[in-house]
Amino acid sequence: MSAEKLSFDAFGRYLPQGTLDKVKPWFQQYTIKLIITRERKTVLGNYRQPVKTAPFHRVTVNGNLNPYSFLITLLHELAHLEAFVRYHNRIAPHGKEWQDIFRNILSGYLGQGIFPAALEQAIKASLQGLKASSCADPSLYKALSLYDEPGTDGLVWVEQLPANAQFVTKEGRVYQLLHKRRTRYLCRDLQTQRDYLFAGVVQVKPLERESSN
Repeated sequence: MSAEKLSFDAFGRYLPQGTLDKVKPWFQQYTIKLIITRERKTVLGNYRQPVKTAPFHRVTVNGNLNPYSFLITLLHELAHLEAFVRYHNRIAPHGKEWQDIFRNILSGYLGQGIFPAALEQAIKASLQGLKASSCADPSLYKALSLYDEPGTDGLVWVEQLPANAQFVTKEGRVYQLLHKRRTRYLCRDLQTQRDYLFAGVVQVKPLERESSN
């Protein structure tokens, strides 16, 4: 999917049922350019503040996200918008002020029948220690992934692989799992022989080793 500029009502198809009216006030109060993008490997969404050459709030969200992930990512970026309006650039991007704003916004969507019960519990737990993104919270990321479209082509979590297993990432690079280090997994790029740390919730495709006779 290439970048998609949407009319306001058109992006409702990306949201969980019944949430379009809840996000409308943001777009009525502020001038926001919302852009739905193709999948980005390192970011789910992005916020950019107004500047002279672009005097509007710019929010991007990956269009491949399931509706619950899309909503949480959108609210994450709208929290950045609100933080900018209140504090401009005087605070850290994901500091206490932003956390308080995001926590307050997201809490307004709980207890409304929007999220399945198990997912809502994971969201509530995440509010106790907010991360820079849902990808950085393994429990929330896994809970959200249960609602992705099927057809993952045999992908599994890195944390599900046995020691010394070889796997291919979505980018096509081949690694070998060495061992776990605290919360991450040390893996070796078999082409460069360099070691990298992977989060346990990264999805990869295991490689079957050829049997020797």
